[in-house]
This record gives sequence, C-alpha cells and structure tokens, in this order.
Amino acid sequence: MHFEFKMENATLDGRAAPALPSPVMKNRSGPGNAPDSLLIEHENLDDKVYARIKDMIAGGGLSPGQRIVQEDLARDMGVSRTPLVNALKRLAQERLLEWLPRRGIYVRSLTLHELLQVFEVRQSLEPLAARLAATRITPDEVDALDARCRALATLPDSPETMREIIECDRLFHWRLVELADNPHLTAAMEPVSLLTSAYVHGLRRSLLDIISEHLKILSALRRGDAQASEEAMRWHMLRSSEKLRREAEEAAGTGLRNTP
Repeated sequence: MHFEFKMENATLDGRAAPALPSPVMKNRSGPGNAPDSLLIEHENLDDKVYARIKDMIAGGGLSPGQRIVQEDLARDMGVSRTPLVNALKRLAQERLLEWLPRRGIYVRSLTLHELLQVFEVRQSLEPLAARLAATRITPDEVDALDARCRALATLPDSPETMREIIECDRLFHWRLVELADNPHLTAAMEPVSLLTSAYVHGLRRSLLDIISEHLKILSALRRGDAQASEEAMRWHMLRSSEKLRREAEEAAGTGLRNTP
C-alpha cells in the first residue's frame, strides 16, 4: 500500500491543520511586486502577517537563531512595516522571537533545558487530550491514524526525511487535541505544539520506538478506553522527557553547547 505524505496545511486524516493557519495569498506577479508565495491580502492584515511569520517559523522558513531583517521581510510580503512590527511584537510576547536591543530581532533558539520544559508541559496536557479523545474518536479515524503511523516505518531515518517525520508526529498529537474538543486545552497546546515543531531538528528517540508507542495509544483509543489512552500517552511523553533530561545533564556535565 502506498501512502502519500503532504505535510503543508494538512492533518493526518487529510483535513486542514488549524494549528498553523496560513494567510490568503494574493496571486499577483510582475516587476516590482513581491513573490506570489508571500503576498497577502490587506484584510485583517496584522493577523495575516502574524500567521504567515508563525507558519514560516514552524515550517523552517525562518530558522532558530536567524536574524529577521524587517525591511526585507516587509518587501517580500508586500506590506508596510507597521503590520509587520505589530506581528513581530506578538511573536516576541509568545517567546518565538527575541527582540535584542541594538542587535535586532532573532528567531528564538531553545536550549535542551528549555526544550525539556516544553516536553514537561506536554507530559501534563497530552494525557488529558488522549483521555478526552477516547470518547470521541471514530473507528475510521483510528484506522487512518494507524495506517499513517505504520507508513512512517517505511521512511528512512535520515536528515532528508526528518522534517516530514517530525511533522507527521506533530499532526498525530495535534489531532488528539482536536478530538478532545476542549478550547482551553487547545489554547494551551497550540504554542507548545508549535515550539516542538519549530525547534526539534531530530528525533529524541528511535523512530520505531515512537511508532510502537503511537500504536499502543491507538489501540487504547480503538477500545474507547479513556484511562488506558491517558496512561499510554503519559508513558509516551515521559520517555521523551527522560531522554531530554539525560541529554541536558550530559551536555551540562561535558561543557557542550546545550542546544537541541
């Protein structure tokens, strides 16, 4: 069986991914105009510029540690500096950007310790998502998630496929948050999901271990067993947190740069 992975703005079941919305693009080209892929309509402009930059961070278009040149980004988007600055301020408040006096604006880099803190939040929130999802997920959706997880096992664990693998993992976890149907949980999980997607550049554990744990979660979800789903997710997140904690401790002990 062949599985096609289309990671941009798609969930594991083929629906649009709400966590990282992309703005409406203006189809315009010609001398002096910005690239079609970056132009956006001037309706709710601040929100659209904000969403677009956020999407660029999540998708790797803006890398951790990269300096943002406001004039260049404003030109590429075809907007003035005012909505751009407003968007950059919002992203700095969400700790996705660093606004350094006399140095400029940079995409934030996370240390291993900071990434561990992100996973500790996930370790608390995602078991709840799995518990709530167990009462709402349909057999067809379990089948679709199961098939996608098994398809991941056919991908080589290599730098060329790492972004795709990480995005598949994010969409698996995000779909359970959606199924939990709790707006407060969704609001808490959205920035955590984005941080994981944007700043994790490799798997913390083996791909086969991750797939095996995903399948155990799905097995509990298929039975509609809320407690087992919660426990399987808690174990899954705990193992990742423990691996990150060991990495952070080893990096600190050897004097290595403490980055993911």
